Amino acid sequence: MSESHLLAFHVGPVQDFIATARRSRDLWFGSWLLSELSKAAALEIVKQNGHDIACLIFPAPNNLAELQSEDFNVPNKVVALVKQSPAELGKAVREAILKRLREIRDEAYAKVKGRFDRTTADCQVDDMLEFFWAACPVNGNYSQAREIVESLLAARKVTRDFAAVSWGSSAPKSSLDGQRESVIPESVYDQMTEVQLRRNYGVRVGERLCGVGLLKRHGKRGSGADRFFSTSHVAALPLLKRLTDNIATDEYIKSLQGLGISSDELGNVPTSHSVFGHYDGHLLFEERLSEFFEDKDKLEKAKEALRKFRKKALDDQSPIPYYALLLADGDRMGKAINEQKTAEQHRALSQRLSCFASKGAGIVKDHKGSLVYSGGDDVLAFVPLHTVLACARCLSETFHQELAAFKVREDGKETSPTLSVGIVVAHHLEPLSEALALARAAEKAAKSVAGKNALAVTVSKRSGVDRTVTGAWGTLDQRLERFIVLHRTEAIPDGAAYELRDLALRLGSLEEATRKEAMRILRRKEAQRGLQPIAKDLLQELGELINQHQLPVAELATELIIAREFAAAQDQT
Repeated sequence: MSESHLLAFHVGPVQDFIATARRSRDLWFGSWLLSELSKAAALEIVKQNGHDIACLIFPAPNNLAELQSEDFNVPNKVVALVKQSPAELGKAVREAILKRLREIRDEAYAKVKGRFDRTTADCQVDDMLEFFWAACPVNGNYSQAREIVESLLAARKVTRDFAAVSWGSSAPKSSLDGQRESVIPESVYDQMTEVQLRRNYGVRVGERLCGVGLLKRHGKRGSGADRFFSTSHVAALPLLKRLTDNIATDEYIKSLQGLGISSDELGNVPTSHSVFGHYDGHLLFEERLSEFFEDKDKLEKAKEALRKFRKKALDDQSPIPYYALLLADGDRMGKAINEQKTAEQHRALSQRLSCFASKGAGIVKDHKGSLVYSGGDDVLAFVPLHTVLACARCLSETFHQELAAFKVREDGKETSPTLSVGIVVAHHLEPLSEALALARAAEKAAKSVAGKNALAVTVSKRSGVDRTVTGAWGTLDQRLERFIVLHRTEAIPDGAAYELRDLALRLGSLEEATRKEAMRILRRKEAQRGLQPIAKDLLQELGELINQHQLPVAELATELIIAREFAAAQDQT
């Protein structure tokens, strides 16, 4: 068939599969697996088109080696311009995806040390896959063909095929999503100790896993490529930055090993610390040590070893129990794609997105974070509190630079795509699903800012209400950085923010009165731990924010409270 067709392939499920994670590693593996399946689709398309890499429109790798690279992330959507029969190519791509899925599944299941229902697990994994495609002849009009394909694919995605499952039973549902039955026999939970369950199956006492859950938990484990930060490790990174005592560290690790903690439980994070090595920062939290010991005497000895280590090597400090989850998404990308009238132009845009994705991975790593995915215009990463604002700003600036040449019209003005970022500060022991939901809400809040190119930060403390601030890049981030400096230099007392918050709650509807009373509060507050009043130039600066820039007192208070969290983390470094 000589006529060119534009094809779009969707590989999923996306949100349900990635978001249903109890551990940061589960989240990473879900994203990695979808990228691998999409990569298998892209490779098969290239193979079926005479190994011509140029047939791929999105993603748009420069060569076959780049597409095959472990570091190249492929989004769950693949767009290509081909000459084969769409139906035949669709079948070939589906078979390639299933083959890759089963390879990864078999590798994962080989690492499960206990018995489980393999037949049911295999069926559950096969049934998990979503694969949709749509095609349209180009007929010399690429832009029109792309619009038709997008509409057809959207319609196909909401047209579901329903069939009875083959594994329905009275077994408990998976703890991850509640959708599929557990494949781990219930008798195992009565026969094994908590430690045995964790080592053989990777589960806790009350945790059940289906075949998909086992795949997430054990996929890539032990391969060297599976190392991923726990939320506890990300929270501990600010304090770990100051760790330099090799002797105290060796003593602590040997104490834990002597009490029976295995090398796997000590951790295997991807970035080696100069002193702490690849050990996981969860070893710095007393509340995490209880997961490794059933014997209360051993647990108490482990806690005592930790206290001794912290006193000797870390100025007797405990890590702040909070980390940041960063979620970023491009603004005006739909409009930017619509402006590309030819396949070559669309491919050029895709190449810039691939370039950003590659740089984004490096940016997260440079800021001591752990990347879940960076593909197209999307980024999801775990980042420590002391670097997350700088990381988000660098991602935004890099995105703008990479996409600057692709102009769109908005509100009568010419502009280019920008990046909006949502950040949630969450407790390291809170359910990951809740942190993800808050991160998505923060990203949505950022994208609701007029003109976008925005940042939203939510702080979710274990006690108290969630607090969120939003604003444009160059404004909100600069204020937060300024407030962080004020907190760290003790130029403004912590109590000022809470008094301003209470004031706004009482007089919020009386704007003029609220502003005047806010300034009166600030003038009588004392800085430097009560040793002197707030400096006159700082009072003038805050007064200009309240009066001239019309920053609501409630927002000023919230920004000051949020900045305190970042300042505390930076103080630990």
